[in-house]
Amino acid sequence: MLPAPTASDNTVIWTARPSQWLNVPTFFVVAMAVPLSVVGLPWPFSMVGLVFVLPALWSYLVVRCTRYTLTARHLRIEFGVLTRHTEEVELYRIEDTGLSAPFFLRLMGLGNLYVLGSDRSTPRINLQALTDTESKRQQLRDQVEAARVAKGVRVIE
Repeated sequence: MLPAPTASDNTVIWTARPSQWLNVPTFFVVAMAVPLSVVGLPWPFSMVGLVFVLPALWSYLVVRCTRYTLTARHLRIEFGVLTRHTEEVELYRIEDTGLSAPFFLRLMGLGNLYVLGSDRSTPRINLQALTDTESKRQQLRDQVEAARVAKGVRVIE
């Protein structure tokens, strides 16, 4: 069992970002559509290919600008391309965790970690396309237990 974190202890346990493998379907459509829209079209119409590139670029940025951080007291989710948002969940409020590994992500060694909690603003958090999800989940569970001990919180089922 881990020692209970002190009030000022905000040590980073892990930081992760979702994988760009989430964007493979979008990138595939762009890879197919852009050459087809450019080939054999007069100049002004060949610019239509750029219309397909912009959503792919946006998808890339959305995934790239997302970060998950587990500290000794919080699970922090930072996201947003133009406007940054940060959500923090106190670890002692987390009630349950789970893993899912869709077929495509499992082929790449990735998985999704979901967190259920009693926080009103974010009762369910999905951490998508992470590497080493089982280890991250276990570290999260250990930190949740330590935070509950430190706060004197008991779970009533």
